[in-house]
Amino acid sequence: MGLFSDRLVEDMQRLPGAPHSFLQQVCAAQGGRQRSALDSLLEAAGPALAERAHERLTSLDNRRFFQGYAELAVASFLARGRLRVQEVVQPGAYLRASTLSGQQLNLAVMSFIHKGRLVPDRATVDRLLAALNRVGSKQRMVVVVHGRLPSDFDSEEVRRAVDSWLSEVERGTWEGRYATFIDEAAGIHLEFGLTGRTTRRGSRVCLKLGPFTGPASLAAVEPRVLAELDRYRLGAHSGEPLMLVCAADQPWLISRGYMRDFLYGLPRSIEGYRDRDSHDVELLYSGERSSTLFRDPLFADLCGILWMGRDGQDPTRAHARFYLNPWAREPIDPELLPACATLALSRWRDDSAVLRWRSAGETRVSLL
Repeated sequence: MGLFSDRLVEDMQRLPGAPHSFLQQVCAAQGGRQRSALDSLLEAAGPALAERAHERLTSLDNRRFFQGYAELAVASFLARGRLRVQEVVQPGAYLRASTLSGQQLNLAVMSFIHKGRLVPDRATVDRLLAALNRVGSKQRMVVVVHGRLPSDFDSEEVRRAVDSWLSEVERGTWEGRYATFIDEAAGIHLEFGLTGRTTRRGSRVCLKLGPFTGPASLAAVEPRVLAELDRYRLGAHSGEPLMLVCAADQPWLISRGYMRDFLYGLPRSIEGYRDRDSHDVELLYSGERSSTLFRDPLFADLCGILWMGRDGQDPTRAHARFYLNPWAREPIDPELLPACATLALSRWRDDSAVLRWRSAGETRVSLL
């Protein structure tokens, strides 16, 4: 029997209102593919989560529903490697995964539901660029988008402001080559910079950067991560290896650079450097303890973090990255994990850890 009985589906389709409910969306006439995928995830995850999944994935509470989805997705994904969720342990409701050789690992699955759509709407960005290309000046510019653009924002208001700015630049009444457009009520924050060149035809915008949402996302996640780690180290399972899972309803838009600095701190050196987010580098970290998450001795149980985001196009896929802690009391062998972008220890150089990406940085993964 699947998670969603015919009776439940019929009742949800007759239920008025609540279009924001994940359960009602999954039970809609067009939700058959999602229901089938969730049933497959449950089968792949194994019997340990069956009762727990039924309870959560039939709830109209989006937080409970998505927690159930996150646990199924993580258990199914890990089973593609050599870790199988065998039980839910109390206190704390941690998932306990085991290998065939008996090695055990506790999983703290934290689910996050974003308030809005973080993945930028291509049509909205295109509308902004089209408006900027209608400015009267021939000056070429770089545009930096902070945060996300609301789909209903007024691109013409931005164009008029930029037109006014460029007029001042050309009259010589504006100092510098940069300007900012901020609409706090709409949550719009744009920055503009002039390249010093002009164009007679073609795009006025030579480069667009952003939208940048990573710092805000990380600022929201950090206190929950720290609270969970404090709960674990003071609880009944302290001393046992732990992996945190941060599972979101959308792909995380936090750059690898931000994530590395949060977890490991700043590297002593980067070898094979091409750009901050390149996978093809070796990162050298000293053996000194520090207040960064992985090097804080208070959190020595933490052997890694999995960042996972639901794929909005394919319910059998997700976006995922592993970050493993080489200073953990019991480091996890990356060979136990399914193939995925994984930042892990490559080797020790004296007392320094040399980290390198595995699996060629592939982040879009299959859950089944």
